Amino acid sequence: MSLPLNIEIDDSEFQAELARLKSVMNEERFNQVMYSIFRRTGGHVKKVLREDLPPRYYVKASEINAAVGNPKLTPGLMGGVGCAIPIRGTRGSVGGKYSASGGAHGWNNVRYGRKYRVKSRITKDAISTMPAKMPDNYGGYPPFRNLGSKLGGLTFTRKTKNRFPIMVVRSMTIPQMPMHRSREAVQGDIKDYMMKRMEHEFQRVIAGGR
Repeated sequence: MSLPLNIEIDDSEFQAELARLKSVMNEERFNQVMYSIFRRTGGHVKKVLREDLPPRYYVKASEINAAVGNPKLTPGLMGGVGCAIPIRGTRGSVGGKYSASGGAHGWNNVRYGRKYRVKSRITKDAISTMPAKMPDNYGGYPPFRNLGSKLGGLTFTRKTKNRFPIMVVRSMTIPQMPMHRSREAVQGDIKDYMMKRMEHEFQRVIAGGR
């Protein structure tokens, strides 16, 4: 399952720059320029996330590249134009995508007569400890790792009080990672880049470039 995230760029300053650019071009040329700007912006978003995420999270640049989709035009304020950058990714499994520790031989959450806690490395500045019981949307039962099974690396939890069925516990996905730095900072960086690209195109037109 993919979890979508759209980083929206749509404010009065952005719309004013669009209107200025549109005022010196015919509609066909304007559409060509906007397509070029948004296409370049998509590549820039990948660059921003490749630089920002790996120092903080266990995520590869190739995974980020695959998660960021092509920019799409969206309706803007007062009939203007906006840009949506789709970011998709599946939740990484604890003990698979993200390394994990803690577990026991057997399908339970007890080791040597005591309950253990599963820990995982998701962020690079801290070790995450799984809750004693998973949230209700996971069933509300403890997570566990059966070290004696072929699936011993993965973390599971039960859907009910019965022994089965069980399901894999999954953690953070790429679309959630940029939101751990402020949304405003991410949007601001993208908007600044787009504004610079529009100013560049405006100056080209003024100078007689095509």
